[in-house]
Amino acid sequence: MHLSFFSVLGFLAVPVLVAACEGECITGTTRKMNDNYNSRVKSALNKIDREIIDTFQLNSQLAPSLTQQIETCYNKISNETLYRALFPGCFHGKCLDENGRKPEGCPNPDCPMICGTPGSMVHFYSKFRNISFATTTTSLVSCANETYPALLKTLQKLVATSLSQPRVETAPGPQILRYRRRGLFDNENETPSPSLIAQKDIGLKLRRILADIPEKLKGCCGGSDLPLCNWGETMKPFILSFP
Repeated sequence: MHLSFFSVLGFLAVPVLVAACEGECITGTTRKMNDNYNSRVKSALNKIDREIIDTFQLNSQLAPSLTQQIETCYNKISNETLYRALFPGCFHGKCLDENGRKPEGCPNPDCPMICGTPGSMVHFYSKFRNISFATTTTSLVSCANETYPALLKTLQKLVATSLSQPRVETAPGPQILRYRRRGLFDNENETPSPSLIAQKDIGLKLRRILADIPEKLKGCCGGSDLPLCNWGETMKPFILSFP
């Protein structure tokens, strides 16, 4: 029996159902997980801001958000970086065992092999979660390194401004307030004020603070098990909402 030309065309026109996470499944899942992290990233950077202010004795009312440049950089790259880590990086390919058969539970709702389906992401959700955390951390560290020169320059100006601000003193006897500006030394025999930090030291201290970003984010996620960065109750149904 021979198929006519039009029969072949008709056969080819039948849509092929591909049970895999593609298109909106990929973009939607990536976007939702990335959005979940926004508040945690903000909290971690706020802690870094606070540590910078405390370390360099800055006026918290006047100091701008020093990590804003890091956050802006992160917002530009985080979604694309997470997409690459989750999908081409892990959850991709057909769900077939060594015999070419599809394991029970594949593609949905609970596929016990790593492949490119929603069911695989649900079964290996802990891996999905850990990749998301590691990638978010990597993006933040990358942005901290990229924006470090500009951040250092801003901080040096803030420290210099802080040193030039008048300081309130209390006179002996009746409580009369006197104002004087900080000098390089209070007198010739004194050592520099502890707040007078050499520019090289500012850089070293800043790098030390920024190096703590991974721990700050982990803390905002509730510790090593990431209980506050799991979101399994909402993410699993969302992932399975895609065919």
